[in-house]
Amino acid sequence: MPKKILVVDDEKDVIYILEDALKKEGYDIESASDGVEALEKVSRFMPDLIILDIMMPKLDGHSVNLKLKESTATAKIPVIFITAYGQLKELLDTREEFPVAGYIEKPFPVSTIIGKVKELLGDK
Repeated sequence: MPKKILVVDDEKDVIYILEDALKKEGYDIESASDGVEALEKVSRFMPDLIILDIMMPKLDGHSVNLKLKESTATAKIPVIFITAYGQLKELLDTREEFPVAGYIEKPFPVSTIIGKVKELLGDK
């Protein structure tokens, strides 16, 4: 059974590119375009991993991540933050309330995301 990944970004192009690349790697993909939709999909889809943009409408990625960590059902789902926000590493290194498995700054090569996904899901 393929591992499931939820891709969350308000940029349709980013979702399309990531969905296409991850499906080619054999993953089952769902997507959401804002944080509220992401939380709804998590409860139904129960992904093995989430790729999550930080800056989104309705509910930002930080808030989504914190809500995920509050529930025992979703607390252990690895989250990879993607963002155009500079200096993300410094922010995450100094703020323990942002527990994430990884972060990648936009723009990024798709191979970087694929490699991080495979590493976190043990598919290397």
